[in-house]
Amino acid sequence: MKIVSILADKLFAFHYVDEDEHEYNRLMELWTDVSFLKSYANKNNIDDVTTFINDILQDAEQIQDFLENLNQNNQPYEFYFEPLKTSESIKSLAFHKGKIKKNRLRFYAIKLDANCFVITGGAIKMSQKMQDHPDTNNELIKLKKARAYLNINGVFDEDSFYELLIEQ
Repeated sequence: MKIVSILADKLFAFHYVDEDEHEYNRLMELWTDVSFLKSYANKNNIDDVTTFINDILQDAEQIQDFLENLNQNNQPYEFYFEPLKTSESIKSLAFHKGKIKKNRLRFYAIKLDANCFVITGGAIKMSQKMQDHPDTNNELIKLKKARAYLNINGVFDEDSFYELLIEQ
């Protein structure tokens, strides 16, 4: 497991050993891959596959543009990421989800400090609760494993996180 910088040393992503890309790139590639989306729609019993694919392609572009605009305008990533639960907002290494209204794509991340996040994964939102769909439930498991990894490596804030990055 490795962590890589994505944008402005404030947005990072896990790069898991069994994957070719870090999570941000891996998910963006999936979410813009028409054959993957078609298969995903069929697997999830989507009635209008063409509309689903077009919507997800637009959602992926919207997220990418939104994050790049935050970066270019030096705005906090908290404009995109929000706590998974309100009780998470006060915890150290809190779980967050990236959310834009009417967008079905979610990046999941751990908040390290006021404007510092590390993406652990992401999914196409298909249910209200994460536990109600296998993909989002898997992302919840990844969030927990990532937080455990950070805890084991002595990360509890942004400074200790940057120390870990130097060591890896």
